[in-house]
Order: sequence, then C-alpha cells, then structure tokens
Amino acid sequence: FFFNSPIYCVLESRISVDDTSTALFMASNNNMPPAPPEDVPDSVKDFVFDLHQSCRHSQRPDEMKSIYSGAFIDLSQSLYSSSPWPASPLIASECESDSLFLAFYDELTTRHMFKNLRPSLADKVSAWTTYATLFDKLLEKDGETEGDKFHILPEWAFEIIHEYVYQFQGFCQARTQLNQRTEAELKLLKENADVWTVGRVMGHLHGLIDAAGLKDDPTGNSAHGQSLHIMGYFASLSLSRLECLLGDYHGSLDALRSVSFSEKNEMHRGIFAAGVSVSYHAGVSYFAMGRYRDAAKVFGDKASAINKGTQQGHLKRLSGYEQISKTQDKMLAFLAIIQAVDPAVKVDDPIAKLTHQAYGDKISRVVAGEETFEELFSFACPKFVSPVAPDYSLAGPDSKNLSAVAYASQVKRCVAALQPALTLAKIRSYLKLYTSIPISKLAQFCDTDEETMSGLVLSLKAMTLQPVYASHSRSPLNFSSPPPPP
Repeated sequence: FFFNSPIYCVLESRISVDDTSTALFMASNNNMPPAPPEDVPDSVKDFVFDLHQSCRHSQRPDEMKSIYSGAFIDLSQSLYSSSPWPASPLIASECESDSLFLAFYDELTTRHMFKNLRPSLADKVSAWTTYATLFDKLLEKDGETEGDKFHILPEWAFEIIHEYVYQFQGFCQARTQLNQRTEAELKLLKENADVWTVGRVMGHLHGLIDAAGLKDDPTGNSAHGQSLHIMGYFASLSLSRLECLLGDYHGSLDALRSVSFSEKNEMHRGIFAAGVSVSYHAGVSYFAMGRYRDAAKVFGDKASAINKGTQQGHLKRLSGYEQISKTQDKMLAFLAIIQAVDPAVKVDDPIAKLTHQAYGDKISRVVAGEETFEELFSFACPKFVSPVAPDYSLAGPDSKNLSAVAYASQVKRCVAALQPALTLAKIRSYLKLYTSIPISKLAQFCDTDEETMSGLVLSLKAMTLQPVYASHSRSPLNFSSPPPPP
C-alpha cells in the first residue's frame, strides 16, 4: 500500500541574500549584542586562525578534527556555555576576512547558540540568513567556485546539513502554533513569509547535490571540490529525511539513489549518527510503502549495530548517544509492528529478543483487539510537518496547528492500513495448518463470507510477493525478484 503524500509547493529558485541584511545579521549575531573587540579572548582568535589555516591551507583531516571536534567544544564549555560566540566581524582579521570561512563560522556559532541557549522566534527567522548565506556562497558560479579550495570534515558537513533540516522542521512547527504566538511574533512571521519555505530549503539541497555531480556520478568524481562533494553527499541524505517528514516516501528513497546500503566504504558508515538517521528514515519509507522485508532489514541491521556498540561501550562516549538510543527504541517499535502484520519477516535473535522485551505485551494486546497500532506508531514515527504556512490572520485560541494536522493525518492513514494486515496474519496462521483448504472453510474460521475471503487471500499473496531491495544496486527503489513465500 502507498500513503498519499501532502502536496507542497514547487521548488522555488534559490534565495539571493541581501548583503546589507547579511552584514546586519553578522553584526547582531542572532539578535545578541556583540561583545566589544577587547572581549574576544586570544584563545578564540587562535582557534579561528588555526581552523582557517586547516580549511584553506594545510587541509589535514587529523588536524582539522582536533580543532573542530576538540578545541571548539572546549572553548564553548569554558567561555560560552551560557552566551553566544563573538560575531564574525570581530574575528574576521584572524581569517583574512575570508567570506566563505566566515559563513561557515556563522553557521557553527549559530548551531552552538541553538544547542546551548534559548533561541527566540526571531533567532529562528535569522538562522535562515545564516544557512542561505553559506549555501549561496558555496554555490556561487561567477568565476571559480568558492568550494573548490575549501576542505571540511565529513562529520562537519553532516552536522551542517542535518541541522539545516532540523531548523526547517522546528520552524514549521513554530509558525503553525498560532494559538501560542504573540502579536509581535505574528507580525514577524508575516514580514518574513519567504524564510524557511520548503521550495527554498529543497532548492539548496538539490543545488548542493547538483554541484557535487551525484545525480550523474554517484561516486562524486565530477564534483568541483572536496567540500562540495561532501556537502552534496550529505544533502542527499537530508533530502531523503525531508521528503520523509513531508510524507513523500517514494521521494525519500529516490533521494538516496546515490547512496548504497551495502557498500562498506560509504561515507555515512564513517559517521554513526549519519548512518542512524539515513537508516531510520529509509526504514520508515520502506514501511510506509509496504516493503516490510526491506524495512525490517534496514531497521534490524542498524538496531543491531547500535546494540553492539552500546555493549562495547564506545557509543556511550558519543555526544549524540542519547538521541541514537531513542532512535533505536523507535526502530524496535517498527520491528514489533512488522512482525505482527507479517510474521514471515525474520530478524536476528538478539534484536528479536529486545523487540519482544520492549513491546511484546503491547503487540499482544493489539493482536487481541484490546488496542490499536496508533499509540505504538505515534511513538515510532518521525514528527511529520506541513510545508504550508498558515493564514496568520486567523490566529486565535482555537487556531488549528497545521503541523499537528499533518502528523495526525499520517498516523491515521498508517493505522488504517495496518489493522487489516492483522487479519491477513490470522489467515496465514490457518493456512500453515493445512496442505489445502477450501475458501468456504477458511471463511468460516474468520467469520466472513467467501467473496471477502477470496479478496483477503489475494491480498495475502500480494504481501508475500513484495519487492526486495537489490543489494547490487545503489538505488533503494530498485528491487530484485522476491524470494518464494515461506
């Protein structure tokens, strides 16, 4: 079965950021008053100088990792745990006023502010300028592309693009909460109706993918430079995540046509959080398209890797371990649902045991008709959003939250499609007891008529013939002939 995805606007052309507004934003640093120049510590100046040298000149991954993943975190904890980093004009002299580097610096410090402080709605609006400036700078076509000589770490690129979609998701949720917005906030939203639109967000992601040459050459050999190749690769992963959040599951898998789940040297395998994200959203999309075996394979493999890494202890040392653990719980919930509606799907014993321990009782109540799948699916699914901006003139205590409506719509459609699958599982259990059985007798067992039972048997046959991902293909939409039904 297929879920209907929401209809959203056609891709708009990329935003061109006004230089004046960009300068004002950089000076204000997310509406925070900039510190006086003498308040910028020497250690921060040294950090900016070293990071710039690493990105532009030495370009050594080990050196860059020490600065990005080490020095920045240490300085943030010791100097800026409750305040924003210095605005980019205050440190521009330490990086030769390199405009592309300053755009990366603005994104890095904006991400720090959203993680550690309490950003306002105005900060969320201003964050658009940060990301639009960075991506537009990377995609400039006049003369030599800026990204040609600029190197960044894969984990840095992933965190930028991942945060970009997270910011879009958060803004969609914030702007639809009309009953919680003040008059000043409503005015701000009306005046900035062109920020964080789905067309512009997708335009940047597609632009990075095109610039990396991934659509024509998945290996990235046709990319202009290292930074564009890496940014384009992770843009394809985040595009898949975005399409999933919008309910376009076919588009979500299609965005991964340049990504392989089977090749061990895939870039997302080197960044655990990236692998978890792409596996989760691809699994959700497979699940929504009725490809339960593929969903179980993706969920099971990644849940097994998380379980193994947790037991060995190295995953617990990662900064994002808590989120990884929560995603594993969601994957196990999906596996519990899949095994209930399609018992022929098998997963590894350790994961099957974890799934049963966590959700066995709940699934038993669902199978017995005491509950529905709604609660479990609501827990496991992503937070779907509506790409459509609300009519701010209708704001009031009783205003509908469009993101909440989109979320409820996806949950309702899924549950409605899953409940009949329990009947198919029941029919399958009867068929396993007989070499052959008349439709009339099977209909009696299930308290239905022969015509209805004939249709259910055909549905069961279709489920056993669901397509399976072709491991030799890079596109998750490609599939090989399904194995014979067990």
